[in-house]
Amino acid sequence: MGRGSAGRVNTFQAMPEKRGADLLTLTDRAADTIRTLISQPGVPADTGLRMSLRDGQSGTLTLSLEPPQPDDAVIEDGGARVFVQRDAAAMVEDRELDAQLDEQGRASFKLGVQSG
Repeated sequence: MGRGSAGRVNTFQAMPEKRGADLLTLTDRAADTIRTLISQPGVPADTGLRMSLRDGQSGTLTLSLEPPQPDDAVIEDGGARVFVQRDAAAMVEDRELDAQLDEQGRASFKLGVQSG
């Protein structure tokens, strides 16, 4: 499920020493799924998939559709935007995000080891 090209980081204010492939790559299916989710009617233009740590739950990632926060890393791949909270960056470092939509349009995401 690897991609030929990793997601690119356009903004990385939180940890400027990290770059896209070092932080997180997106599979083609993940990028397609995110583009589908953020292109729904009524979703603001600056929305992306935000990965953050759940309050009080060390090691638990929360995924939400929302705009980036000031210290988020912003990964963009062909219009698919992923925002990674500064505190969550270590959890997704050197990882690959995959996703799919089921018949009802519900998305499921899987974080795995980067291929290639």
